[in-house]
Amino acid sequence: MTKPFIRSIIRKSLMELYSKDALLMDSAYDINERTVTHRLAIYLESYFQKYGYIVDVEYNRMRGDTVGDAVGNLMGKRLNWEENEQGSSYVYPDIIVHIRDTDDNLLLIEVKMSWKNVKKSDDLLKITEYIKEIGYQYGVYIELSPDIENSQILFGPFN
Repeated sequence: MTKPFIRSIIRKSLMELYSKDALLMDSAYDINERTVTHRLAIYLESYFQKYGYIVDVEYNRMRGDTVGDAVGNLMGKRLNWEENEQGSSYVYPDIIVHIRDTDDNLLLIEVKMSWKNVKKSDDLLKITEYIKEIGYQYGVYIELSPDIENSQILFGPFN
């Protein structure tokens, strides 16, 4: 899938999000980001499922090199944050588009509300590291504003 095609799916999904769930993007409503990412994931999946992809929110497992039990050697998706002087910690993407239990990782998305984006630089770093360390084909930062015209879609990696 090409970057323009992915961008068009994200735009269509955002249009649907704003059309059906505009209240969630109202800063006065101050909804939790997970609620918004869940709704966005539903709209994304309607496009990606026809290509065999699953859309998951805060998915936290991947298979390691060896098979250990019935589900294999599952481990958390751990990124090394030492370059950011935060030490190593477990981080999970807001939304991923992938085929579970394979290394087919198409897209990872980090979402922030424009009025709560103080950790934007951390999200940009997280996207870059997921592309580098885990092999996502595309990494996207979406910043949602109360109106769709002021929302941003930025493709990584961010160096």
